[in-house]
Amino acid sequence: MERLSSVSLCGWLRFKHLILLTTLAQSRNMHAAARAMHLSQPAASKMLRDLEAYFGFAIFERLPRAMQPTELGEQVIRHAWRLVNDADRLVSDINDLREGGYGQLLIGAISAAAPEILPAAIARLKRQRPRLSISLQEQTSDRLLAELEYKRLDLVIGRLTHVSQHNLFDFEPLLDEPLRVVVRHDHPLVLGAEAPDLATLSRWPWILHPLTSPMRGVFEAALAEEGVVSPNDVVETTSIQATLQLLQTSDMLAVLPRSVLRRPLESGQYVILDRVIGKPLDYYGIISRRGEPLSPAAQELIDHLRDLVGSLAEAPAVPDDVNARK
Repeated sequence: MERLSSVSLCGWLRFKHLILLTTLAQSRNMHAAARAMHLSQPAASKMLRDLEAYFGFAIFERLPRAMQPTELGEQVIRHAWRLVNDADRLVSDINDLREGGYGQLLIGAISAAAPEILPAAIARLKRQRPRLSISLQEQTSDRLLAELEYKRLDLVIGRLTHVSQHNLFDFEPLLDEPLRVVVRHDHPLVLGAEAPDLATLSRWPWILHPLTSPMRGVFEAALAEEGVVSPNDVVETTSIQATLQLLQTSDMLAVLPRSVLRRPLESGQYVILDRVIGKPLDYYGIISRRGEPLSPAAQELIDHLRDLVGSLAEAPAVPDDVNARK
């Protein structure tokens, strides 16, 4: 089989090919994909056959009720999504600049970074670039990294979730995060005589991050280390606001990073139990696509983040037993 070359690919491939691949990957149906692209089904089918002939392998497996991507096809589709999203961003940026805008910056962040460090950095950046459009998406690291890989985000403040991701992303550590168990201030566990063990805690209802998140991984690993089964009464959410509201109106427990809890603890409505869950989370940090230059706005945001983290390192540490249940 003749080896592929980027020169040959750039001369042959068209954006309509990429649109077909991404549309078909979503619909898994040739008729639906053709209709979405305003093509006849024979024309769309021929386009796919041309693609498969060019690459030398099947991109989709033809099943009785669906079109299923092959293993190699998944790789082609993944790159197709990147190129399509890059084109969408190009159109959006050019239209914005032509209409008098000042560009945009798309940021993803985990909850630990969202309360203070990142907003402070964004505020500094906006003072420098008041007309820059900034979008902030808060989610778990695994979801944010998928968005970053497919070029739906410019920058992520989060954690790498797999050892192989250093091949895709550059990572600069910022802060690590100890995890704490938090409850409302008048929770029955606060009024007890002794600090409960993990087996006791696991029998209470919990608010937790999804199983795919690093925070949940630390929680489950701590349970496994002590031979305690996972709680079966669980609400899963990544929303800090929803978590705090649920804590206020129920006997539920939550495990959250210490940085997220500073302001809620100051309000007097919440208390952290005298129980550290597992090891501190690995450092979260600045994640960008490997080998791609950052925009000036993204680089300025990173500079502000570094400066803010440096200021935190120089400041006196906040005692960990503030509003802690003894």
